[in-house]
Amino acid sequence: SSFFNIEFYRLIQVEISFKLKGIALQTIHARELPDCYAFQNTITFNNRAHSGKIKVYFDSDTAIQECKDWHIFNSVLQKNTQYILVFDGFVILSCLASLILCTRSIVLAWRLQKRFVNFFLEKYKRRVCYADRLEFLNGWYVLVIISDVMTIIGSILKMEIKAKVRASYLAKMLILLRPCFNLGTGLSQLLSWQAEAQTVLILTMQASLPKVLRFCCCAGMIYLGYTFCGWIVLGPYHEK
Repeated sequence: SSFFNIEFYRLIQVEISFKLKGIALQTIHARELPDCYAFQNTITFNNRAHSGKIKVYFDSDTAIQECKDWHIFNSVLQKNTQYILVFDGFVILSCLASLILCTRSIVLAWRLQKRFVNFFLEKYKRRVCYADRLEFLNGWYVLVIISDVMTIIGSILKMEIKAKVRASYLAKMLILLRPCFNLGTGLSQLLSWQAEAQTVLILTMQASLPKVLRFCCCAGMIYLGYTFCGWIVLGPYHEK
């Protein structure tokens, strides 16, 4: 005894709408209410293609408003927020120290590069090419500096949002950029270690890479043909 019966071969589209409410648990000052969120969600089941597999779509709209209930207890929340702010301050100090040390290393390397150029010019009467000058610049330090700057900015914005000094949620997007720079820093460190420990392997890859790429371009066309064939033939009948 279901709520209603559906004849599947006649089914075209079904929409299910519902609302959800949530509360932003941030630092709450005296006589201040947290932000309440109202989510209007819609799930759409689309069977217009009649291919044997129903397409499912999800749409959500969010509205932010001030809560209307004054019964709020936030003693534990206030303590946890203070711990987070202290940790963010420690992160800012650590990144600031890293920023100063990396900047100092780049400045010293730049001075050494100038002395090297002057030495060659005075003793051998030769100018050092631009590629040789770049050997004094460590790309890892540059990425570390960029990562530290973004981490400091993101941590400051995060502290302001936690303390409700800044209510613009556009600032949170800048915080999300930090993992990208951290990933770049990690990759640069990995490449530097490979360059030191596996020089022969890197030189071999540098010599053979054009031939390997040409082979991949030719063989890839054949593999793509099999892929598209399986996708078109088996796609409507299998979940994967």
